[in-house]
Amino acid sequence: MTRYEPADSFATPRFSGVRTFMRLPHARDLQNADAAIVGAPFNTGATFRAGERFGPEGIRSVSHLLRRYNPSLDVAIFDYLSVIDYGDVPVVPGYIEESYGRIEEGLAPIHDAGVVPIVLGGDHSIALPELRAAAKVHGPLALVQFDSHPDTWDAYFGERHTHGTPFRRAVEEGLLDTSRSIQVGRRV
Repeated sequence: MTRYEPADSFATPRFSGVRTFMRLPHARDLQNADAAIVGAPFNTGATFRAGERFGPEGIRSVSHLLRRYNPSLDVAIFDYLSVIDYGDVPVVPGYIEESYGRIEEGLAPIHDAGVVPIVLGGDHSIALPELRAAAKVHGPLALVQFDSHPDTWDAYFGERHTHGTPFRRAVEEGLLDTSRSIQVGRRV
């Protein structure tokens, strides 16, 4: 079986190669993956500071300095997991509904394969299509959200989909099991 892990920094320098998360191989082979890093470069749901569409690119760039072994915890995660950088899901800048559909569709094969997607965003609005894709396979989900805002607005300027509304929509759509969910760090 093929196992995926980061490139060896003693064989090729960290500043070389294509920018993937932690220098993992860019692959679409879900059969041999336990987890897949996926970018969702979208910020049309942002109502104040935009720019989150560059998040996946920026995270991938800085992740080149992450090491495969954590001496403090004595953990070498890639001894246990095969991980790929799946690339980005397609989005349509300026169009929330169309982008939601594409994000959900892009994550579906990952969930169907039993692979854990680790999504690099994007503004908070991408949580809704992520939850839609996951709930189709797993049913209502437990949510553990670490954030200072609950993202449960009803609407903003009459629009029901923004970075401040995804979890309200997720509850309304039956995607979350609220009896097993928690929001931590809220300051509203």
